[in-house]
Amino acid sequence: MGLICPRALFTMTRARYLRLKFLSTDSSVGVLLIAPLLLWVFLTLFYPLVFTIQLSFTNVRYVGTPYNYVGLQNYRSVLTDSDFYSSLIRTGIWTAANVVLQIVGSLIVAVVLNQEFVGKTFLRNWIVLPWVLPTVVLAIMWTWILDPTLGIVNYILQASKITTGPVKFLATPSYVLATVIIINVWRWTPYLAIIVLAALQSIPKELYEAAAVDGATALQRFRFITLPSIRSTLAVLTLFSALWSSNIFDTIWLLTGGGPLNYSTTLPLYIYRVSFQKFRFNLGAASSVLFFIILALFAFGYLYIIYKRGLERGVG
Repeated sequence: MGLICPRALFTMTRARYLRLKFLSTDSSVGVLLIAPLLLWVFLTLFYPLVFTIQLSFTNVRYVGTPYNYVGLQNYRSVLTDSDFYSSLIRTGIWTAANVVLQIVGSLIVAVVLNQEFVGKTFLRNWIVLPWVLPTVVLAIMWTWILDPTLGIVNYILQASKITTGPVKFLATPSYVLATVIIINVWRWTPYLAIIVLAALQSIPKELYEAAAVDGATALQRFRFITLPSIRSTLAVLTLFSALWSSNIFDTIWLLTGGGPLNYSTTLPLYIYRVSFQKFRFNLGAASSVLFFIILALFAFGYLYIIYKRGLERGVG
């Protein structure tokens, strides 16, 4: 191997120095560019979180008034409140039902939209309409649709002899939670379907053609090609759907206000009532921190399970 002449060595060293200097300058520019975003995230996310944790250890009743630190007293009060546990159970039912129905529904809708048929482009463009509707408009629309006297749903049920009288879907304890779940699923499924559709379109068509040549049925192609190819997308959407659904406040509040008899009160509504109706910000803060811990444990546990399964399949 020949020796490198001093001039060539100097040229290489200088080029490497300039490259490192450029990268260092480029990194500094990148930090400066994202600094406003980091500051915004801190002001809107981390500071309120820290402030809420601080309030949860005080006896504050109104924001801006003097308070004293009371240790874990607020957490003991919340954890001995039966309404907290009933709201937590209801939140679990609400979240699980929304996740299952949204994921299954979005998968079905995406598979249908991935086929070739007349009007496919029109449906793809307008399917997100339920999701982009303002929540107030959605609540007014569904309140009218489900109205016991003027609603189209009750008219169809009575005209087809399914029911003998009007059904108060939003005012009957045994129907209200299921009704609000269906409305929320109707709203969010199209949004998730668009994401699943994008994942479906990334699957090479050659896989389906080869499977068809080998005699695989449509169900077998879906099971052994479609589902494995979009497994990661569905896993991420499942987590996001769970977190989004568990935190929904406006839809339930506008439709039922948490009633009747608290049968549609989930943890976000419970926290709102404690904080802004009973003016117990200390208990509301403690409830929020507990809710945050529950969601964080669920998210980390879910990600750990997904990670372990990925390693078992040789993905991770």
